[in-house]
Amino acid sequence: MADTNSNLANDTGTDLLSLEEGISLLETGQADADMRIDFGNGVVGAVSEERELDALLQRARGLRLIKMMAELKPVDRPAHMRKDKPALHPSVEEILDALRPAD
Repeated sequence: MADTNSNLANDTGTDLLSLEEGISLLETGQADADMRIDFGNGVVGAVSEERELDALLQRARGLRLIKMMAELKPVDRPAHMRKDKPALHPSVEEILDALRPAD
């Protein structure tokens, strides 16, 4: 199961990636289960198995989307989860669409 660790000092020996760096590695299929993403405010996103990488990517993209909406930046729909992986589940897209500010 994907893990969100609130203790940045708990170093597992892997570098802590920025949100954008982590998303980029996950989207291109270059990530492994040792990666850790800094979600901000002392929260770290991590997984324990490679089969959980899609869940980490979805969580990271969701956080990025919420941050973009909060900053009133333009938001594009993600084209895919990871290389050769399906798009977001329609229910997730519906929820994220509902969170967008009205024009």
